[in-house]
Amino acid sequence: MTVAASTGWLAVLASASAQSPASAPAPTPQQTPLPALDVPDKDLGDARKYVVFHKPSVTQEQAEADLRFCWRFLARGAQRTAPGFVPWSRADAPRPAPQTVNPYGLVGDVMLAMISGPLDRSVRQSRLYRCMLPRGYVRYRTSEAVWKQLNPDDPVQSIRAQARIAAGPTPPTPRVMP
Repeated sequence: MTVAASTGWLAVLASASAQSPASAPAPTPQQTPLPALDVPDKDLGDARKYVVFHKPSVTQEQAEADLRFCWRFLARGAQRTAPGFVPWSRADAPRPAPQTVNPYGLVGDVMLAMISGPLDRSVRQSRLYRCMLPRGYVRYRTSEAVWKQLNPDDPVQSIRAQARIAAGPTPPTPRVMP
């Protein structure tokens, strides 16, 4: 085969791949609208619980990557006892710790049921704060309703929505100092 013939085939392949639908940019999925962040002062929730992150010079892709990285340290299922270790080389947290038998019986089960929700949220938020704040993100207050919209059961949807806020304009609510 001559050089001219091989160059001709390369041109045909290049033009065919340029026209193929696989090389066309994929349409972006329709993003769900974000909740309004301009919450009146009287409706703001507890500054320790209901916050959003923001970083002025970050792109949405970088914010999403940072949130995904920090999300892997959040407890899923049964809480791990200290020191909640996750190897740096793993993309996701190890499998949840097995459920243990409660040595305090029925009374212990009732007490645990009363405090497990707030305790899980507290552990989740403190781990997320400790991971995001050193990366230069700042916390801004929000309401409980907005926070619940941004933190549904689907972690992928939650990360995307929070990344859009982190990379967007500065929230109009008060800043939470570390």
